[in-house]
Amino acid sequence: MSLAHLGAGTASAASASARVDLARTWLLRSPLAADGGTAADVRVLDLEDGLPAGRKAEGRDRARHAAEAAPVWLRISAAGTPDGEADLALGRDLDDRLAGVVLAMCAGPADVAHVAASLPSGVPIVAMIESAAALLSAPAIAAHPATRRLAFGTGDFRRDTGMAADRLALSWPRAQLVVASAAAGIAGPIDGPCGAGEQAQDAAAHAAAMGFTGTLALRDAAIPGAHVGFTPSPDEVAAARTLLSATPDGPVDGSYAPARARARALVARAEALAAL
Repeated sequence: MSLAHLGAGTASAASASARVDLARTWLLRSPLAADGGTAADVRVLDLEDGLPAGRKAEGRDRARHAAEAAPVWLRISAAGTPDGEADLALGRDLDDRLAGVVLAMCAGPADVAHVAASLPSGVPIVAMIESAAALLSAPAIAAHPATRRLAFGTGDFRRDTGMAADRLALSWPRAQLVVASAAAGIAGPIDGPCGAGEQAQDAAAHAAAMGFTGTLALRDAAIPGAHVGFTPSPDEVAAARTLLSATPDGPVDGSYAPARARARALVARAEALAAL
């Protein structure tokens, strides 16, 4: 069930707020594309990269029309730019038909504050970290009260830094986003686009091992694999439950309490995801 359909009368065992924090897959789709369902946890209408420069107004009109059927998530252009301001104007017009925004090219907490002040109160904001400067500001961005999650814009980040599309090269910036999110007490970050099929599952498993809890996706074919990668397996859940139910026969060491805490978190996440 897509988060884009919350508020349209669809029952869910998880609240809309909890679902934003739990969402594993965030499908970026152009408003110009044919409308259709998706297995992604969130469908985001991409007003930034999803629209040619000459068709921005048309894309916003399409997004407005889509919101008549169900509240929509929008990926909006950088704060303070003409396109960004036009996107925010659309968000204000949508009011309660706006489910949330993914803020492209977030440069710092002031951008989050501007977007939050420009939209209806309480609209969830996912801030995209897409430059070296933004990465250095990630702790402050994550700590802003209006930020619900961080997302890693790997393509623009690589363009800005010259880093290769290599897991070792990108491990440090990924770790910075995980640490910033944890320190701010928000859900784990959302990784860059994960590819499709088996590639998506492998990329999601790697990101999950780094501490990410979701990924952007560009195609529906990526969704099943990404869900597997970000969802605790039955064996992992069984092992965690066994640890939590066992009583040690003798003394324990300093690894015992952290291991139990991780097991509780894993079981809780598995149960919450099952309710999506």
